Amino acid sequence: MKRLMAILTLFCVVMVAAAQDFKLAVQAYTFRDRSFVETVQTAERLGIKYIEMYPGQRIGGDMEGSTDFKKIDQKTTSQLKKFIDASGVQVVSYGVTNAKDENQWDQLARFAHAIGIKTIQTEIVPDRAKFDLAEKMAEKHNLTIAIHNHRQEFGKPEGILKQLEGRGPRVGAGCDIGHWMRVGVTPLDGVKLLKGKFVTLHLVDIERIGDERGIRDVPYGTGAGNLKAVLDELRSQGFKGYLTLEYEHQSEHLEKEVGECVDWFNKYMAGKL
Repeated sequence: MKRLMAILTLFCVVMVAAAQDFKLAVQAYTFRDRSFVETVQTAERLGIKYIEMYPGQRIGGDMEGSTDFKKIDQKTTSQLKKFIDASGVQVVSYGVTNAKDENQWDQLARFAHAIGIKTIQTEIVPDRAKFDLAEKMAEKHNLTIAIHNHRQEFGKPEGILKQLEGRGPRVGAGCDIGHWMRVGVTPLDGVKLLKGKFVTLHLVDIERIGDERGIRDVPYGTGAGNLKAVLDELRSQGFKGYLTLEYEHQSEHLEKEVGECVDWFNKYMAGKL
């Protein structure tokens, strides 16, 4: 009996530890039909505690302007931070965005630190010099840079891996597996190729894999992404961090479908899938 209890206790400890390795954030672009304030309120309704902010969303509430780091002033940034702190949601990342030079990186870093953001999502390009600068500024400002892809050929897993060659821990993969699928990449294959390189990931499921226009996002577990296997693989790699729910398909059922993604994720985390 004592041996059985010891095994059960160890099992429970392992399960609790595993349950803490992934946290689900939502990309605010999912709710681009509303303000950032309304996006935070929506996230709270859906039980999401973390947000990836994107540049250019109208702030809303009693605040003027947008979330663009190049345009927001210090007073509005302070007001925005107070609103976030009073909510039940934390902003953990920002992007997808770019900074063209050191001065603009300094500006981006000041905004990120003022809000409490640790990770910047920036777009993949073939030129290594862009990420040489990004890595230098990440080290200077104690930030993490996540290399993000859309439908570019060089944004496929091999291209991301090439850009990460020889880089330190400040720069990693922040891939969107939905866009991978849209250019014919099987997510599990891409995640395996980039083993140990992820600092974050856009967790997306879509209808089917193929280079076709009009393929829409669908609730987790109902598409071609094989998301359980993707998360199992990330867990086996020892990944711990934020997975970002981005749902680009806009419809009158948006909140319902995003809620279904949250429910699926919670079931996975509870070991019910």
